[in-house]
Amino acid sequence: MRICAGLLVSAAFGCAQLASTVSLSNGVQVEISANLGQPTGQQTITAEMTRASGDSFYRIFRDQNHLAVYAYELQIALTPDGNALRAVAKPVETEFAARFPDADAGKPVPTRSADQEVGPLGSGQSATIDLFEIPGMGIHLTETIRVRFGAEGGGALRFSALRVSIDGKPVAGPASGSVAGRYVMFYLPGRGAYFFSTEPVAGRGFAKTGTIDRERMRFTVDNAEFECVSGAPIHGEGGELWVLHDASYQPEGNWTRSRENPGADEFFMAASDSLGWWLR
Repeated sequence: MRICAGLLVSAAFGCAQLASTVSLSNGVQVEISANLGQPTGQQTITAEMTRASGDSFYRIFRDQNHLAVYAYELQIALTPDGNALRAVAKPVETEFAARFPDADAGKPVPTRSADQEVGPLGSGQSATIDLFEIPGMGIHLTETIRVRFGAEGGGALRFSALRVSIDGKPVAGPASGSVAGRYVMFYLPGRGAYFFSTEPVAGRGFAKTGTIDRERMRFTVDNAEFECVSGAPIHGEGGELWVLHDASYQPEGNWTRSRENPGADEFFMAASDSLGWWLR
């Protein structure tokens, strides 16, 4: 495996980070975190996460030249009783190569040789996936998946028992549970997903089109006026709101859905510290 020497191992915040957490209004919270082992301080490794499908994500590990040194796909699903989570670490294949043709300067990106299933993981449980080593550099990279039920986490934005109205007409809610994170979103069946930030988001198409006033949030999308009311303050300071609407967003699998009725396509809320959980 090729990695140039001379730089420190590091983790960058944002799309290139070594840990990421998502919380859902169905009570599921998942954290994925990478452990580098005992690095000698001669290499840079960053981790990027991007959506593969509705229930799976690519984890891409890059060197200081932004070339991919390893990648795999992580698929997540609730067990049929809704009380635990299963995950499968899978090799990246042709779809990944088509989406990221220059990830490793046109060469095939190293990946897993076979699937590895972990779980079922109940609340408070974790499992570790062994990924790759860089001989002589002290890097033995593993990832740990931690699961909690009923935990909302922390963050700048918070939705609690959210109710949504469009042009004065109630359309959804109140959602069960609470979610909190750097970014929050909700999904409306038939309308797609709406993503929110309290600051500009480069390269994603967010528009400053709304405001937050304690428990109330108002914004305009496609000439429709939205009003959202939360059971707790959405943002302590209030202020401006950046919004992205993805009309084509469609959840897949069952991990985002009600644990009592996993087959239903219904309104839900979520929060994360990374948009890569939701956006390609």
